[in-house]
Amino acid sequence: MARISYLVGTVTALCGTACAQFGSNVPIDTRSLDEIYAAALKETGTLNVASGGDAGWQGDGTVAAFEGRFPGLKLNLTVDLSKYHDSRIDRAYLAGNEYIDIAILQTLHDFPRWRDQQRLLNYKPANFEDIYLGEKDLNGAFLPNSFNSFGNFVYDSTKVAAADVPKNYMDILDPKWKGKLVLTYPNDDDAVTYLFSIIVEKYGFGWLDALAQQDVQWVRGSETPSIKIFENHSNSTDSDRVLTFTSIGYFKGPADFITSTPVEVPETKMSWCQTMAIFKSTKVPETAKLFMSFMSSPEMQGASGGLSTLMSLDSGNVYSSNITQISWFRNFMHDRATVDWWKLQFETTLGSAQGPGPLELYPKGS
Repeated sequence: MARISYLVGTVTALCGTACAQFGSNVPIDTRSLDEIYAAALKETGTLNVASGGDAGWQGDGTVAAFEGRFPGLKLNLTVDLSKYHDSRIDRAYLAGNEYIDIAILQTLHDFPRWRDQQRLLNYKPANFEDIYLGEKDLNGAFLPNSFNSFGNFVYDSTKVAAADVPKNYMDILDPKWKGKLVLTYPNDDDAVTYLFSIIVEKYGFGWLDALAQQDVQWVRGSETPSIKIFENHSNSTDSDRVLTFTSIGYFKGPADFITSTPVEVPETKMSWCQTMAIFKSTKVPETAKLFMSFMSSPEMQGASGGLSTLMSLDSGNVYSSNITQISWFRNFMHDRATVDWWKLQFETTLGSAQGPGPLELYPKGS
């Protein structure tokens, strides 16, 4: 029990990135991707990556890109909710049978804890200095992988005219949206919890009470709302669900009719940086370093089509937005008492999250 108490009792202050272990002299890996690849080919074994997400196909593009770029290396990337990945990672650590080499998760509070428990392998890829300072550990214990955001209005453009799209979250209380909204339970996903906390702090709990009267279809998983909108468009359901603001978009295949429109100033949406790290227990350290370098490279960051973790590609857009703020979610995640308080407020109004988990509905290969 002592070890478990240590595991759950290690608390890191809110300065998790900037205050990390000053004075360490972790060298930058100046090797090219091809040079690291040559070293990785000498290793035996598959690289196991735990990737936070809520539909099995969300990691397919990464696997195809990595294995296509580096033939002979095998990547086993498992998508599941970050809150389940981190639990399994900790249980494996307690049992002494760690098997995950890299974690890419939304649970940002885990990474400083794992770092302070000496469980992470410090690594600085060649372009480490180009990575946004506020999103990385100064010694390379963890790095940003991608920027994500909830709060844009995602809708079926064949059923909703652009002029009718809400401009703020109060607009969705209009009676015309009754029976047409599909939203992720805010008490089932920390990022959606945070988004709803921002909205309620602005409009009050009366907004939540009114939303509960809008005949919302509440679902688990953040891609699920977009999937429901897709299914409605294809007439595979009898649903009138055409609008959400708790989804990034539809990733399974082409769906040009699913459109995303940002909220208008002074409304605020939430954003965060999905974070990645190598565990010291990895049996394929060179392959793990190659993966981190590849995911941080201009080759991959430039292909994202959105905000980049590299300053040279992003031109400061991450921190210049007037409708979102990247670092607030990191601070929110460290304050677990506040996270739990908000979840209970939402559960009081909406009830507990119902239905199967999103990976049960949308497993890999579905």
